[in-house]
Amino acid sequence: MSVACCRVPNFLLRLTQRRHPEWAGRPLALLGADEQVWSVSPEARLSGVRLQMDARQAQMRCPDVLLRPLDLPACQAEQHALLGALARSGLPLEAQTWGTAYVDLHSVARTVPAAQAVCQDLGKQVAAQLGAELEPSIGWDTGKFTARAAAGCAKPRRICLVDSDREAHFLIPLPITLLPLPPLTLQQLDWLGIRTLGQFASLPKMEVWRRFGPAGKLAQQWALGQDRRPVCATLKNIPEPLDVAIDPPTAVHDAVLEQLWATLQPPLAELAARLEGCRRLRLELSFSNAESRTLDCAFVEPLGAGPQLRARLSGELQRLNWPAELDRLRVTVLESSELVARQLSLFAADESQAEIMTLAQNLAGRYGAVLHQAQVVHKTHPLFERRSIFQAVGV
Repeated sequence: MSVACCRVPNFLLRLTQRRHPEWAGRPLALLGADEQVWSVSPEARLSGVRLQMDARQAQMRCPDVLLRPLDLPACQAEQHALLGALARSGLPLEAQTWGTAYVDLHSVARTVPAAQAVCQDLGKQVAAQLGAELEPSIGWDTGKFTARAAAGCAKPRRICLVDSDREAHFLIPLPITLLPLPPLTLQQLDWLGIRTLGQFASLPKMEVWRRFGPAGKLAQQWALGQDRRPVCATLKNIPEPLDVAIDPPTAVHDAVLEQLWATLQPPLAELAARLEGCRRLRLELSFSNAESRTLDCAFVEPLGAGPQLRARLSGELQRLNWPAELDRLRVTVLESSELVARQLSLFAADESQAEIMTLAQNLAGRYGAVLHQAQVVHKTHPLFERRSIFQAVGV
């Protein structure tokens, strides 16, 4: 295989600052239509503002933060311009997160000199299309993960080429947080002193699979440079809608959410095993008075079967004006992609636990994650250690 990864860092933020140069250098958080943070400036990030926070949480962390709405249509137009510039090469293209895409070069470049020439041409096309403020970095390797890691190591207007002979040497010192593993898994590995890809790759394969499941096994293969995933065209066949089993008619939001969440578990589990998440899904609701509603939910980052996605679905159902009782609900996963590395976020805490959460956050800032709470995740699992987890508090 031969894969190039084209990456424009901080794509949404840099687009916005290009239109509003007066915001440069100030703590800035861009809010999506869901009223959550979609992009954060370095100044705001230093104060603790993170993606997926709501406006209140961002202001609590950084009182001086500028909260501004994200111009999503303009950002989508620039994303399409980026993909169009890459697509003009005629090579297979797979879009990832904002400002990032994979290009399949196996038909035109399988050696370092050939790949360098093609990547230089791709970089020129993107720079000419997007302008000097959005210059990309490009990584190349025989696999997608290493190509993405190489693009992350390269500076803007630079290319990082990793041939097969030095692939393992390149990956060994890189941080394990490049792997899109769940935060709890990364925390457990940190407890064990596993902080680099080389250390993770050297762990016994059976123990990794037993403790972390298929996602951990796949992540270890990536850490070894063994990523054989093909570059899949961005335009894919949309899967068939899933009918949510409810007892109609009903107007109970919580009951609908529970059934919707149960219906989504199998496809989300399949995505999680491939270290992928949902980027966009559609809800089609039919009501007893013959009216219907359609909700398209887009997420700033791919989401797995965790509290973030569940909270988003709950919010969408609560905000929708139901004209009558619900008769039928269908859900379709429209778009999925590779999970973002170190996908951390903060949620609204229970007010009754505000004092202990503040204490936990203060301690975590100085000593790391020292407080944890137990959570049963699979009470009937045959392996005792897989029945429950300890969730870090204050991270």
